[in-house]
Amino acid sequence: MSHDVELARALSLIDRAGREARSSTFALEALGEPVTRLTVPDQAEAERITTLGMTLKAEAAKIDARSLPFDVAISFKVATLTAERWSKAADWWWLLQDPSGVGFYGMFGPTPYCGGMYLDSVMKLMAGQSIARLSDADRYLGLVSDLADIVRAFSDRLKGQADRQIVMPAAQLAQARVLVAGLARSAAMRVGRQGDELAGLENPDAFRRLVSERLERGVAPAFSELSAYLGGEYGDRCGDQVGLSQYPGGREVYEELVRHHLTLDLTPEAVHQEGLRRMKDIRAGMAQLRQSVAFSGDDAAYVAAIDADPVWRADTNDGVTAFFHRYMDRFRPHMAELFNFTLASPHDVEPLPEALAGSMTFGYYQSPERPGATGKFIFNGANLTRQGLSNLASLNYHELVPGHHLHLASQMENERLPPIRKYSYFNAFTEGWAEYAATLAGEVGGYVEPEEKFGRLRMDAFLTCRLVVDTGMNALGWSLEEARDYMRENAFMSETEIQSETIRYSCDIPGQALAYKLGDTFLLAERSRMKHALGEAFDIRAFHDAVLGPGALPLPLVTESVDRAIAASA
Repeated sequence: MSHDVELARALSLIDRAGREARSSTFALEALGEPVTRLTVPDQAEAERITTLGMTLKAEAAKIDARSLPFDVAISFKVATLTAERWSKAADWWWLLQDPSGVGFYGMFGPTPYCGGMYLDSVMKLMAGQSIARLSDADRYLGLVSDLADIVRAFSDRLKGQADRQIVMPAAQLAQARVLVAGLARSAAMRVGRQGDELAGLENPDAFRRLVSERLERGVAPAFSELSAYLGGEYGDRCGDQVGLSQYPGGREVYEELVRHHLTLDLTPEAVHQEGLRRMKDIRAGMAQLRQSVAFSGDDAAYVAAIDADPVWRADTNDGVTAFFHRYMDRFRPHMAELFNFTLASPHDVEPLPEALAGSMTFGYYQSPERPGATGKFIFNGANLTRQGLSNLASLNYHELVPGHHLHLASQMENERLPPIRKYSYFNAFTEGWAEYAATLAGEVGGYVEPEEKFGRLRMDAFLTCRLVVDTGMNALGWSLEEARDYMRENAFMSETEIQSETIRYSCDIPGQALAYKLGDTFLLAERSRMKHALGEAFDIRAFHDAVLGPGALPLPLVTESVDRAIAASA
């Protein structure tokens, strides 16, 4: 086959995969296009995307990527791996679902990081829709109906799972009941549009009545049905055992999930052992820092002393916000020395909605809706106002700049990327970059006080715990209490945080938390490799261009990009 024919077939496949990525609800919002429907994460959608994935996989197998130009080859490989992920949706459906469509798999719909984040993002999108004319009003009413369908889809899957002996553990059920009630309240407030200016409509009150009717007749009953199911006989079937491996086929799926999240061929056992090894190094670093400040107690005592100091506490959301702003301001002067680009999208923080506050530890990052909009870390004020904040510098650099916000906003703003890469998500890259960024910030003075440096070590220990307890509970037979004991010994978190985090790993989004510390280790090793290869010609900005410029990639493709950068600079 000629190179021209091979190239044309590869470009056609990239385009087909890109059209699918570009058609998602949140991609349309980022493009500034009208959102005419919300993706309903039901079984029919899983089967549709599986069919597409299998078709693209079959076509990709006939194309020799070695003959393609470098950038096309990268896009082709991203499209092929994305098709591989899509092809699993139907097979994994009863064990794992991916509501957002980006490979962020959750076990049960009514959980914080699965259906909770998806519904919160959907409601935020709806609340931000412009209603300036009659067609906008009609479109919005359709979205309200779709919202009801989404909630019903979570109920239907939950019932189908129960029919197959896949029932959430009791620890997750208690959290799910609170979550669903909070989401129902949030829908009534955020979707109702009662306080909105609707001057472009001839009869705005009529529009509000129609929205209220659809909420009352569709969305509210859907939430009520889900709440009733969780509050009924379902609870009698929930046991104490946790982890994906307890369910039929769960062990095999978890092994695949580990490879999916890491984009590396590692077993759960290998990840577990790496976590144990890393923890020894972190604890040694903690001991060294304590000695440097002449603190005579152990790690736990030092944590308690820091957390008791009013200097490292904030009692209000405004006070927590001020901490974040301190670290934003501290890093800003270093941007030009580390990066060759600036962002059009600013960043900030805001408190987490009440519905999610009881079941998330720190919160989550929310990308800009479109280039130029503000990316935000949605922080759990209910939690952060009750604890010491010496680790907030590390959290800030991970979530905002130079972490998630810098990566995701730059990817969205990069007009050179084809859609399959502009809207791609690879967990090991995304979380690995954010943790690399938290380390990078330290290298340029982001942690000034000993308490902040120890706070960084605490965050490192917390994230390294995930390598041990996620694999422990999902593959190695650990109980919830065994995992919590390990985190009590090594993570130095509050009991509330330990409770919510261990449920996250074992009952909500298993495997996802493995990406943070293995991803950052990979990127640091790539930087060292490039620095060694180039010597005095090494420019850290060129390394960051090589990593961030192509958008999120599987880690082996990052190596290819770095190889190309080394060759260009040699």
